[in-house]
Amino acid sequence: MPIRFRASLLLLCLLTGWGSLPAATNAQPFFGLTNLWTLHLTIAPKDWQTLGSRGVARRNEGGGGGPIDSFFRGVFGQESQQSPASGDSGSRYPWATCTLELGGQVLTNVAVRTKGVSSVARAPNGYKRPLKLDFNRGAKGRELFGLEELYLNNNVNDATQLREALAYELFRRAGLPAPRTAFAQVYLTIPGRVERQHLGLYTLVEAVEDRFLKRNFGQKEGLLTKPEQMRGLWYFGEDWDGYRDRYQPKQDGTPEDEKRFISFVRFIREASPEQFGTGLTNHLDPESFLRFVALNALLANVDSFIGNGHNYYLFHSAKSHRSTFIPWDLNESFGMHPVSGPSRFQMQTSILRPNADPNSLVERCLADPQLGPRYRAICAELLTNVFVPAKLEADIDRIAATTKPVVFAESRRAREDFERTVLGTRAPNDGDTQQPRFDREYANLGYRPWGFPDQVQIDNLPLKQWIRGRHTNATDQLAGKVKAPRSRPRLF
Repeated sequence: MPIRFRASLLLLCLLTGWGSLPAATNAQPFFGLTNLWTLHLTIAPKDWQTLGSRGVARRNEGGGGGPIDSFFRGVFGQESQQSPASGDSGSRYPWATCTLELGGQVLTNVAVRTKGVSSVARAPNGYKRPLKLDFNRGAKGRELFGLEELYLNNNVNDATQLREALAYELFRRAGLPAPRTAFAQVYLTIPGRVERQHLGLYTLVEAVEDRFLKRNFGQKEGLLTKPEQMRGLWYFGEDWDGYRDRYQPKQDGTPEDEKRFISFVRFIREASPEQFGTGLTNHLDPESFLRFVALNALLANVDSFIGNGHNYYLFHSAKSHRSTFIPWDLNESFGMHPVSGPSRFQMQTSILRPNADPNSLVERCLADPQLGPRYRAICAELLTNVFVPAKLEADIDRIAATTKPVVFAESRRAREDFERTVLGTRAPNDGDTQQPRFDREYANLGYRPWGFPDQVQIDNLPLKQWIRGRHTNATDQLAGKVKAPRSRPRLF
């Protein structure tokens, strides 16, 4: 290739932001429990305005209707301007573009959209919004550090700003597939409005897409869904089109994959007690599923498969013909679901009856004469080698040493929350604890968070204290020393 042509091609790549960027160095992989990056987003005013839009509702393509269904759509984000083939069929937020600076790299024309529900409604000052970046959408084939997509979670429902990263780490330690994370100090420029505004600490979360599937399952072929609006796995008949609305395929499988998946959910509903225990192995790995349920229960992760019936992926492998649960959106773990009662209550909820009714898959597993005792044994094992207070406290100290300077620079409220819940240098009720967590320091910027129910509260029980209390309570439950209440999800 002539030198002049190579130089012209290089200039074109720099101007358009096209092409793959180098992976993170071996000395510092991109993801890591204490990895902290500096990230700067530049977004044009018109694109920032677009990010504040909720888009337009798509037609209901099956799975019910009426006012109740419409309510659930509003809560779960069941609106979209995207087609199912885009991989974003569950998003109600439109895409915009931005320029991204990260790790010494500059990418232009990066696709960006808002994500989430409560994390959007309660975004401090209206600027620290949760976002999704898609490097491939604006330039086909482009990657950043080997990633096509990246989620920027704003930690708004977590006073510690570290729950999500720590929870994902525990799933991986338990031998379960789970996204990797890192942290970022994020700055925002909106020309003519704010210049390199410090937004504070974000948790960066790996997307569940082709590379994730290849790394965790050895192949990407299969059916990937992200179920919503139901507890358990519901059977909607023999036509796959009847499943799209609630199961929300993110990656379509073959017709054979779809038939096998329908056979799975039909089996959950119709199998006799004698058939269930042995037949379940044809559809999923019971050991992995029980570990998934047990860890969600120990974390009192109510906003999940065992509670509200969402915030997880389900991958049906074309190779093994079995389904695997993948955790997602763990920011309200460690008893921090804001409308399920105080964290002290969530600390004491049952691990032996962990699911909100109805969830037939969990209920049938725990009632099975082999799987039920195995679930209890897994809970005991996790309390010994994964959910261990001394290890978790050391993890918290390591993360805090990294994130403290960023949180302290974020806002007065963020600093005080961190002092109460992580450092223990401020009493739980000391200082301004009123909700929503909108810092008056940003009042002059002209933004206010969207409304949210008055009853939503985030108490300030120190995370280490919660972990010690949860470990003791769960151990006592297994020993039959205490009776624990069921969890209280907000929906259904």
